[in-house]
Amino acid sequence: MAQPKSTPTQDQIKAAVAKGHARVDDWKSLHEKLESMRDSGWIFRGVSSPGHYLVPSIGREQVYGPYKLAQETRLFEEFKNRAIGLITDPRFDNWDWLAYAQHIGVPTRLLDWSVSPLIALYFALEANSDTDRVVYAVKYSKYLHEVDHRNTDPFENKQEGRFTAPLAFDRIRAQRGIFTIHPDPTKIFYPKGLKSLLIPKEIVADFRRRLFKYGIDHWHIYPDAHGLGLQLAWQFKNKVGLGSLFVAR
Repeated sequence: MAQPKSTPTQDQIKAAVAKGHARVDDWKSLHEKLESMRDSGWIFRGVSSPGHYLVPSIGREQVYGPYKLAQETRLFEEFKNRAIGLITDPRFDNWDWLAYAQHIGVPTRLLDWSVSPLIALYFALEANSDTDRVVYAVKYSKYLHEVDHRNTDPFENKQEGRFTAPLAFDRIRAQRGIFTIHPDPTKIFYPKGLKSLLIPKEIVADFRRRLFKYGIDHWHIYPDAHGLGLQLAWQFKNKVGLGSLFVAR
Protein backbone atom coordinates (compact mmCIF):
# COMPACT_ATOMS: atom_id res chain seq x y z
CA MET A 1 0.00 0.00 0.00
CA ALA A 2 1.43 3.35 -1.01
CA GLN A 3 2.36 5.67 1.82
CA PRO A 4 1.01 9.23 1.73
CA LYS A 5 3.57 11.86 0.79
CA SER A 6 4.93 13.78 3.75
CA THR A 7 4.94 17.57 3.76
CA PRO A 8 8.48 18.88 3.22
CA THR A 9 10.04 20.87 6.03
CA GLN A 10 10.95 24.52 5.57
CA ASP A 11 14.65 23.60 5.39
CA GLN A 12 13.90 21.02 2.70
CA ILE A 13 11.99 23.65 0.71
CA LYS A 14 14.91 26.09 1.03
CA ALA A 15 17.30 23.45 -0.26
CA ALA A 16 14.99 22.61 -3.18
CA VAL A 17 14.63 26.28 -4.10
CA ALA A 18 18.41 26.82 -4.05
CA LYS A 19 18.98 23.70 -6.14
CA GLY A 20 16.40 24.83 -8.69
CA HIS A 21 17.92 28.22 -9.52
CA ALA A 22 18.80 28.65 -13.21
CA ARG A 23 21.80 30.96 -13.51
CA VAL A 24 21.56 33.91 -15.89
CA ASP A 25 24.94 34.81 -17.41
CA ASP A 26 24.01 37.86 -19.51
CA TRP A 27 21.10 39.75 -21.10
CA LYS A 28 20.82 37.25 -23.96
CA SER A 29 20.78 34.37 -21.50
CA LEU A 30 17.93 36.02 -19.58
CA HIS A 31 15.73 36.28 -22.67
CA GLU A 32 16.56 32.75 -23.77
CA LYS A 33 15.29 31.47 -20.42
CA LEU A 34 12.19 33.66 -20.56
CA GLU A 35 11.30 32.22 -23.96
CA SER A 36 10.06 29.06 -22.21
CA MET A 37 7.62 31.27 -20.25
CA ARG A 38 6.42 33.45 -23.09
CA ASP A 39 2.68 32.70 -22.90
CA SER A 40 0.42 34.87 -20.76
CA GLY A 41 -0.20 32.26 -18.07
CA TRP A 42 2.96 33.09 -16.08
CA ILE A 43 3.51 35.49 -13.19
CA PHE A 44 6.85 36.70 -11.85
CA ARG A 45 8.30 38.02 -8.58
CA GLY A 46 11.74 39.53 -8.08
CA VAL A 47 13.69 39.51 -4.80
CA SER A 48 17.00 41.11 -3.86
CA SER A 49 18.68 38.01 -2.41
CA PRO A 50 18.57 34.21 -2.80
CA GLY A 51 17.87 34.19 0.95
CA HIS A 52 14.56 36.00 0.42
CA TYR A 53 12.11 33.15 0.04
CA LEU A 54 8.44 33.43 -0.89
CA VAL A 55 7.18 34.37 2.56
CA PRO A 56 4.57 37.15 2.97
CA SER A 57 5.80 40.16 4.91
CA ILE A 58 3.45 39.68 7.88
CA GLY A 59 4.92 36.21 8.42
CA ARG A 60 8.60 37.22 8.42
CA GLU A 61 9.19 36.48 12.06
CA GLN A 62 12.88 37.41 11.93
CA VAL A 63 11.72 40.96 11.14
CA TYR A 64 8.49 41.41 13.10
CA GLY A 65 8.67 38.76 15.81
CA PRO A 66 6.38 35.74 16.33
CA TYR A 67 3.35 35.82 14.08
CA LYS A 68 -0.08 36.15 15.71
CA LEU A 69 -3.34 36.33 13.78
CA ALA A 70 -4.86 38.74 16.32
CA GLN A 71 -2.01 41.17 15.76
CA GLU A 72 -2.31 40.88 11.99
CA THR A 73 -6.02 41.69 12.00
CA ARG A 74 -5.50 44.54 14.48
CA LEU A 75 -2.83 46.06 12.23
CA PHE A 76 -5.19 45.72 9.26
CA GLU A 77 -8.03 47.51 11.06
CA GLU A 78 -5.68 50.28 12.14
CA PHE A 79 -4.56 50.68 8.55
CA LYS A 80 -8.14 51.04 7.33
CA ASN A 81 -8.92 53.58 10.06
CA ARG A 82 -5.95 55.73 9.09
CA ALA A 83 -6.17 55.32 5.30
CA ILE A 84 -9.90 56.00 4.92
CA GLY A 85 -9.20 59.58 3.85
CA LEU A 86 -7.00 58.36 1.00
CA ILE A 87 -9.72 56.23 -0.60
CA THR A 88 -12.70 57.62 -2.48
CA ASP A 89 -14.20 54.37 -3.81
CA PRO A 90 -17.02 53.21 -1.46
CA ARG A 91 -17.06 49.73 -3.02
CA PHE A 92 -13.86 48.65 -1.29
CA ASP A 93 -14.08 45.34 0.57
CA ASN A 94 -11.39 43.75 2.73
CA TRP A 95 -9.69 42.19 -0.30
CA ASP A 96 -9.31 45.59 -1.92
CA TRP A 97 -8.07 47.13 1.33
CA LEU A 98 -5.56 44.30 1.71
CA ALA A 99 -4.22 44.86 -1.82
CA TYR A 100 -3.88 48.58 -1.12
CA ALA A 101 -2.08 47.90 2.16
CA GLN A 102 0.35 45.55 0.44
CA HIS A 103 1.18 48.06 -2.27
CA ILE A 104 2.09 50.85 0.13
CA GLY A 105 4.25 48.68 2.38
CA VAL A 106 1.98 47.52 5.22
CA PRO A 107 2.86 43.94 6.26
CA THR A 108 0.17 41.57 4.92
CA ARG A 109 -0.45 37.93 4.05
CA LEU A 110 -0.17 38.73 0.35
CA LEU A 111 2.75 38.37 -2.04
CA ASP A 112 3.10 40.78 -5.00
CA TRP A 113 3.64 39.34 -8.46
CA SER A 114 3.61 40.81 -11.95
CA VAL A 115 2.61 39.40 -15.30
CA SER A 116 5.71 41.16 -16.67
CA PRO A 117 9.09 39.46 -16.19
CA LEU A 118 10.91 42.77 -16.70
CA ILE A 119 8.97 44.45 -13.90
CA ALA A 120 9.80 41.51 -11.62
CA LEU A 121 13.44 41.86 -12.69
CA TYR A 122 13.33 45.54 -11.72
CA PHE A 123 12.26 44.62 -8.17
CA ALA A 124 15.04 42.04 -7.99
CA LEU A 125 17.61 44.67 -8.98
CA GLU A 126 16.21 47.73 -7.17
CA ALA A 127 18.07 47.45 -3.86
CA ASN A 128 21.67 48.63 -3.60
CA SER A 129 22.97 45.44 -2.01
CA ASP A 130 26.03 43.35 -2.81
CA THR A 131 24.07 40.14 -3.39
CA ASP A 132 22.87 37.89 -6.17
CA ARG A 133 19.23 38.42 -7.15
CA VAL A 134 16.37 36.04 -7.97
CA VAL A 135 13.29 36.19 -10.18
CA TYR A 136 10.64 33.57 -9.35
CA ALA A 137 8.08 32.41 -11.89
CA VAL A 138 5.03 30.16 -11.74
CA LYS A 139 2.39 29.30 -14.33
CA TYR A 140 -0.60 30.58 -12.42
CA SER A 141 -3.06 29.53 -15.12
CA LYS A 142 -2.12 25.90 -14.43
CA TYR A 143 -0.99 25.72 -10.80
CA LEU A 144 -2.73 28.58 -8.97
CA HIS A 145 -6.51 28.88 -8.79
CA GLU A 146 -8.35 32.15 -8.22
CA VAL A 147 -9.58 32.28 -4.63
CA ASP A 148 -13.25 32.94 -3.87
CA HIS A 149 -12.86 36.57 -2.90
CA ARG A 150 -16.51 37.39 -3.64
CA ASN A 151 -17.93 35.27 -0.85
CA THR A 152 -15.05 34.84 1.61
CA ASP A 153 -13.18 37.31 3.81
CA PRO A 154 -9.39 37.20 3.24
CA PHE A 155 -8.81 36.26 6.88
CA GLU A 156 -11.26 33.35 6.61
CA ASN A 157 -9.91 32.08 3.30
CA LYS A 158 -8.16 28.71 3.80
CA GLN A 159 -6.78 28.23 0.30
CA GLU A 160 -3.49 29.38 -1.19
CA GLY A 161 -4.25 30.95 -4.53
CA ARG A 162 -4.16 34.02 -6.69
CA PHE A 163 -6.15 37.21 -6.28
CA THR A 164 -6.59 39.89 -8.92
CA ALA A 165 -7.24 43.29 -7.35
CA PRO A 166 -9.23 46.02 -9.10
CA LEU A 167 -7.06 48.46 -11.03
CA ALA A 168 -7.93 51.28 -8.65
CA PHE A 169 -4.31 52.04 -7.75
CA ASP A 170 -1.71 53.65 -9.97
CA ARG A 171 1.01 51.31 -8.76
CA ILE A 172 -0.95 48.13 -9.45
CA ARG A 173 -1.68 49.35 -12.98
CA ALA A 174 1.92 50.39 -13.64
CA GLN A 175 3.35 47.19 -12.17
CA ARG A 176 0.78 44.96 -13.87
CA GLY A 177 0.24 43.48 -10.46
CA ILE A 178 -1.42 40.32 -9.25
CA PHE A 179 -1.33 38.76 -5.77
CA THR A 180 -1.17 35.42 -4.06
CA ILE A 181 -2.75 35.00 -0.63
CA HIS A 182 -1.38 32.75 2.13
CA PRO A 183 -3.50 31.49 5.03
CA ASP A 184 -0.32 30.60 6.96
CA PRO A 185 1.97 33.52 6.12
CA THR A 186 4.93 32.07 8.04
CA LYS A 187 5.39 29.21 5.56
CA ILE A 188 7.50 29.41 2.40
CA PHE A 189 5.30 29.41 -0.68
CA TYR A 190 6.52 26.56 -2.87
CA PRO A 191 3.93 25.86 -5.57
CA LYS A 192 4.16 23.09 -8.10
CA GLY A 193 6.00 24.19 -11.21
CA LEU A 194 7.95 26.99 -9.51
CA LYS A 195 10.94 28.25 -11.50
CA SER A 196 13.64 30.70 -10.46
CA LEU A 197 16.34 32.66 -12.27
CA LEU A 198 19.53 33.62 -10.43
CA ILE A 199 21.06 36.98 -11.42
CA PRO A 200 24.73 37.14 -10.30
CA LYS A 201 25.63 40.32 -8.45
CA GLU A 202 28.36 41.11 -11.00
CA ILE A 203 25.81 41.90 -13.72
CA VAL A 204 23.24 43.77 -11.59
CA ALA A 205 24.46 47.26 -12.57
CA ASP A 206 24.48 46.38 -16.27
CA PHE A 207 20.95 44.96 -16.05
CA ARG A 208 19.68 48.08 -14.27
CA ARG A 209 20.94 50.25 -17.12
CA ARG A 210 19.38 47.94 -19.68
CA LEU A 211 16.02 48.10 -17.91
CA PHE A 212 16.26 51.90 -17.92
CA LYS A 213 16.74 51.75 -21.70
CA TYR A 214 13.60 49.59 -21.89
CA GLY A 215 11.64 52.18 -19.89
CA ILE A 216 11.44 50.08 -16.72
CA ASP A 217 12.64 52.42 -13.97
CA HIS A 218 11.58 54.02 -10.67
CA TRP A 219 9.16 56.42 -12.29
CA HIS A 220 7.51 53.67 -14.31
CA ILE A 221 7.12 51.44 -11.26
CA TYR A 222 6.07 54.25 -8.89
CA PRO A 223 4.17 56.71 -11.14
CA ASP A 224 4.05 59.59 -8.69
CA ALA A 225 6.22 62.42 -7.40
CA HIS A 226 8.13 60.07 -5.09
CA GLY A 227 8.96 57.78 -8.02
CA LEU A 228 10.15 60.74 -10.08
CA GLY A 229 12.48 61.82 -7.29
CA LEU A 230 13.90 58.31 -6.92
CA GLN A 231 14.43 58.05 -10.66
CA LEU A 232 16.29 61.34 -11.02
CA ALA A 233 18.46 60.48 -8.01
CA TRP A 234 19.39 57.16 -9.66
CA GLN A 235 20.11 58.84 -13.00
CA PHE A 236 22.24 61.51 -11.34
CA LYS A 237 24.22 58.94 -9.36
CA ASN A 238 24.83 56.79 -12.43
CA LYS A 239 25.16 59.71 -14.88
CA VAL A 240 22.59 58.17 -17.22
CA GLY A 241 20.07 59.87 -19.50
CA LEU A 242 20.77 63.46 -18.41
CA GLY A 243 22.52 64.83 -21.48
CA SER A 244 26.05 65.38 -22.73
CA LEU A 245 27.06 67.40 -19.65
CA PHE A 246 27.22 64.14 -17.72
CA VAL A 247 29.12 62.12 -20.30
CA ALA A 248 32.68 61.32 -19.29
CA ARG A 249 35.25 62.94 -21.59
